[in-house]
Amino acid sequence: MTCCEGFTSCNGFFLMALSILAICLNLLPLVINYAMDSNLFVNAISCYEWWLPGVIGGGILVLPAVAMSLAAKKGGSCNSRTGMLMSAVLCLPSIIGAIYCVLISLYALGKGPLICEKGSGASLSSCDFTISNISSLANLNLNLDWYLNNDSCDGVSLPPDSETNSTLLNLAENLNIDLDTANLKNYHLVTFAGLSVIGLLEIIVSALQIVAGAFGCLCGTSKRRRGQPM
Repeated sequence: MTCCEGFTSCNGFFLMALSILAICLNLLPLVINYAMDSNLFVNAISCYEWWLPGVIGGGILVLPAVAMSLAAKKGGSCNSRTGMLMSAVLCLPSIIGAIYCVLISLYALGKGPLICEKGSGASLSSCDFTISNISSLANLNLNLDWYLNNDSCDGVSLPPDSETNSTLLNLAENLNIDLDTANLKNYHLVTFAGLSVIGLLEIIVSALQIVAGAFGCLCGTSKRRRGQPM
C-alpha cells in the first residue's frame, strides 16, 4: 500500500466522522426547539440553523468525497489512478460546502440567538433568509457580547395563549428543559462554535486529500493488474 492510499483511507474515515458530527450539531437546536414547544416554527433558537450549514455544507456536500476516498483506498473498488484523481476532484465540493458551513456559523456567532438578535417575542417569521447580509461578515463583530453580557438579552417570551403556555411549560418540565435565555445562549454557542471548528477541519482535510489524490494519480497505486506476478 502506498502512502497516498493510506492517507486517503484515513482522510475518508475522518471526513465521514466530521460530516456526521456536522449534521448532528445542526440538528441539535432543531430537536431542542421541537422538544420545548412541539413545533419547529414557533420559538426558534436561531435563524441560522435553518440555513442548514451542517446538514448541507458540512454534511451532504462532503459525502461524495467520503465515498470516493473510501473507494480509492487499498482494496477499494476504485483503487486506481482514476479513483485517486476522482477523490481529489470530489473534495472541491467538500471545500465549498465547508466554507459555507464556516461562514454561516461565524455569522450566527456574531449575531447570537434569535432572542438576542430580534428581541423578546421574536419567532422564525422574523428571520431574514437572504444571503445579502452574509457579505457583511468582514464587518461583523465577533466579541460574543451577547453571550458574555448577562443583560444583553431579554427573557424568553412565550405565546400569549394561556393554554399554549401551560402546554409548553409542562412539556419543558417533563423533559427537564428550562425556557430561559441562558440555555438558549448555550445551545446557540455550542452549535455554531462546533460547526465552525468542524468546517475548518473539513477544509484542511479536503485540501490534504486533493494533494494526496493528485500524487496518487501521478505515481499510481499498489493495485495489482490481471496477469501481473505476485
